[in-house]
Amino acid sequence: MYDAYNADIDSDLKLSAFSSDLSATSDVDVEEFSRMNELAEQLVQLEGHFEKTDTYHDFRRRVFDVLAAREARMRQGKTEVKGAMLIGPAGSGKSRIVEEIIREHEALTAYAGNWRFGTRILSVVVPGRSTVKETLKAILNELGFPARGRRDEDYLAQLVTQYLKECGIAALHLDEVQDSGRYKTKDSAEAFLKVFRNMMQHKEWPVCIIMTATPEARHLLDLDPTLLRRLKPMQARPITFVEDGPLVRETVKQLFADAGVVDPGIVAMDEFIKILMHAAAGRFGVLVEMTIEAIGECLAESGAEIDIGHFADAYEMRMGCDDELNPFLAQYWASIDTSTALQRYHEQRHVERRAPS
Repeated sequence: MYDAYNADIDSDLKLSAFSSDLSATSDVDVEEFSRMNELAEQLVQLEGHFEKTDTYHDFRRRVFDVLAAREARMRQGKTEVKGAMLIGPAGSGKSRIVEEIIREHEALTAYAGNWRFGTRILSVVVPGRSTVKETLKAILNELGFPARGRRDEDYLAQLVTQYLKECGIAALHLDEVQDSGRYKTKDSAEAFLKVFRNMMQHKEWPVCIIMTATPEARHLLDLDPTLLRRLKPMQARPITFVEDGPLVRETVKQLFADAGVVDPGIVAMDEFIKILMHAAAGRFGVLVEMTIEAIGECLAESGAEIDIGHFADAYEMRMGCDDELNPFLAQYWASIDTSTALQRYHEQRHVERRAPS
């Protein structure tokens, strides 16, 4: 009784303190807080923008082909299937490409309605510096059947195969596969590859393996020539002004329109498009991110007109560089090594993402 009474008093005191703090907050603070939340939501919505690049079309064709072949082979009692792999530097848009391919494939197969051996594509991020067991557990978690207790790799692999069949999974997408290549020994790397090669050769329910990774993963696949042939890796092509200038221009223009900012004419300038592509080191995904960040800088100032200064500010915030290493400010911007700078940026983000909580 006494404890309950004291608890009520504590609750009332906390509520009173909160009310006092809130009343002390100025209308300007509340308005600014609300505006920051609205801006964040607006920028997140812009992140949903997707452009179908040549790399997207090429990889889409490969994924659709191997899945169609799987369905056809299984109808004839043949169970060995192939897969696909997209290799490209961080920020080239690999994960976003696969996300769109998965969405399209599931919509098309649902419309066709005549697929008998599964249509779903399960996407899993390979845990950093993962063991085979950790990767298998991550797959089970995505399937909604978390592993309990201490189980060995063979048991977990059998469990994964069982649930892949039960859930009608036709393909397994493993993202950031380069992390699985950070093993200390060649034997452990080969063990990782063997597990997924076996999934493609399963007698009852083979699944197509789709991998996305940075170039670091190439040496991992070289350890398994059979899997390498089955995956037939494809390289994400860097964007160039000659081939991709029009697409980049339309993408930036559309992002400006979606955000409601006014373009004073920078999108029409070839020099600006070239600088933007160079700042992004030829990586389409990074280019979109940088454009959204520049829009954020513009909107944060309550401005309606965006200029190259907003891109310079966004680049400085992202890279933490001096003016002479900022492509949007430097006179000799083409000589700046943006690839190395971007690599450091992504490595730092990777470390932060993988750091224990």
